[in-house]
Amino acid sequence: MTRKIIGYYNGARNESDTDQLILEIGSQQVCCMIKAAGSQQLEGFEVFGVDKNTGDWSDIFYELQSASQILGRQYRDTNCYYNFEESLIIPVEKFNTAAAEDYLSLIFGESNFYDIKHDTLLSGDMVNAYRIRKSVHELLGRHFVLYKPHHSCSKLLDDLRLREQMPAEFVKIQFYSNHFLLLFIKEKNLQLLRAFSYQSDDDILYHVLNVTQQFDINKNESQLEISGVFDTASVLHQHFGKLFSQVLFDNIPSDTELASALAAYPAHYFTPFYKLAV
Repeated sequence: MTRKIIGYYNGARNESDTDQLILEIGSQQVCCMIKAAGSQQLEGFEVFGVDKNTGDWSDIFYELQSASQILGRQYRDTNCYYNFEESLIIPVEKFNTAAAEDYLSLIFGESNFYDIKHDTLLSGDMVNAYRIRKSVHELLGRHFVLYKPHHSCSKLLDDLRLREQMPAEFVKIQFYSNHFLLLFIKEKNLQLLRAFSYQSDDDILYHVLNVTQQFDINKNESQLEISGVFDTASVLHQHFGKLFSQVLFDNIPSDTELASALAAYPAHYFTPFYKLAV
């Protein structure tokens, strides 16, 4: 049902009850991280794969606790980032809880099995409204004191909008095991932020081509930045080179202990998780 993909633990430090637990939960991946109270560095890092055909999150969480060296202790501060597709960016002047529920139901369908949450972005001009399955939200609330929910798209957009330098047409793609997040910014204004599911590289290429055509992205002025599980030797990488003038990778900083511990993997593989904690 679950399998550990990677685990890193700094055994040279003492545990503290003021350490912060950071989780990211997606439909097929769960990441667990410990951020040390003193150094503010990542002292523990785990990524698990989850069987997509399993719908009972109580069973999944029990297996995660059994296999994890991070989830077996208590934390005073827990931040959970949900990485599910039911997310919409709304201008702050158009936002209220009733409107957010209507917008989400219109796009993703009506359901009584979800709680509606929202993140106000750092810029203050936009809100990310999203849905969480009630069973998952209640499960996390029972297990962790002062548990705070967020959405991964909020962190991604906040990170990018803090950058001082950005090309005229900028595309960011974060790859996960069964979906990717695609963000398009033109002249520093957000045009698109959306999750796409995929089964093959052909699916990915179809969605990216559709976005470049829909938004008339200029090959000579555009830059693509990639992070997550992506093969630089793939044919897909070659296709991206034909669609964008520059294709760059967002890597974990090489001077961190985590980068050294994960040196067997490409430096961009785990950046989406790492950036949730920095």
